[in-house]
Formats: sequence, C-alpha cells, structure tokens
Amino acid sequence: MITEIILLYGQIVAIMNPFTALNNYLTLTETMDKEEALTVLKHAMLVVLLLGLTFTVAGRLILEFYHLSLASLRLGGGILLLYISIDMLSGQPKTRSVEGKEVAVVPLATPMIVGPGTMTLLIHLGTISPLPHVVGAFLLSLATIAFSLRASQIFKRMLGRNGIKAMARFMALIIASVAAEMIHGAVVEWLVS
Repeated sequence: MITEIILLYGQIVAIMNPFTALNNYLTLTETMDKEEALTVLKHAMLVVLLLGLTFTVAGRLILEFYHLSLASLRLGGGILLLYISIDMLSGQPKTRSVEGKEVAVVPLATPMIVGPGTMTLLIHLGTISPLPHVVGAFLLSLATIAFSLRASQIFKRMLGRNGIKAMARFMALIIASVAAEMIHGAVVEWLVS
C-alpha cells in the first residue's frame, strides 16, 4: 500500500511540478507584500484541492458520461502531456498576464498546477488504481506544492531563479516519460483488443 502510494505520488507530483509552480508563484507575487502573497497561496491551494479531488473521485463518471475508453484517455492525455513537457523545456510557457489576487485561481491553481495534464493523469489513475491510494498520493503532492510555495523565498536564495528553472526543466523530462508510458499503454491496449 505505502509503496503504491509513493509510486503514484511520484507521477502526480511530477505533473504538478513544484519547481515550475515555484517559479510561476515567484513571478506572479513579486510585487506583493508577504501577507498578500500568503493569501494567494492559500486560495490557490484550496482551488487545487477541490479540482484534484473532483477529477480523482469523479474520473470514471466523466469517462462514462462522454463514452470514452481508458485507452482513449491514455492516448489523448499522453499526447497532451508530451506537448506540455516540450513547452516547459522550451522555457517559454504560454501564460497570460494577470493582476493582483486573482492570480490565485487563474493562472496559478489552474492551469499552472492543475492543468490538462494533471486532470488527465488524476482521471487515469483514479480509474486504474485504488481510490484511497490515489487520493493519498494527490494529498501528498498537494502538501509538497504548498510547502515549496510557502518556502519560495528560501528556495530562491538557495537555488536562485536559474536553479529553479533548471529543476523545472528536469521535471519536464519526467513528465515526457510519463507521457510516453501513457501513449504506449494506449497503443498496446488497442492492439490486443
């Protein structure tokens, strides 16, 4: 049980990518005072919690409602994750400019932390793994993201902005690997069915 949760955590936290979230949080809150930045963090984590639990718990219902197979979700999600990882590796993520506290929901909570890739992975994992394990792994991932954002100034002093960006790009390679596994799984499932 613990081993499976750790394995699921590794996949989920890679997609949520704490280093990219950290870099984006620093950029979006650099003109805010400490209290305002903390408020943004709290609101963002609440939205991430609600979105993550919704896609994890209701994933099977979403697939059934739209008459989608798990193989289709794997293929589409894998292609999407591959695109996201390439976008992250390019160093030019496509985000829009937003002012003030509204950054907590859009773009920080979604699509930066819980974007299409995270949604796809949570639905996928929620349909193939025991739900309590996926929920536990998601909550651990959320705690990791919250900790990294809460300690953003410490990480900034330790790693510098370039160090944070380098770590974010490394995580993009992990995301590309997860994408390849999802695509491979979908193709194999279609071939044997």
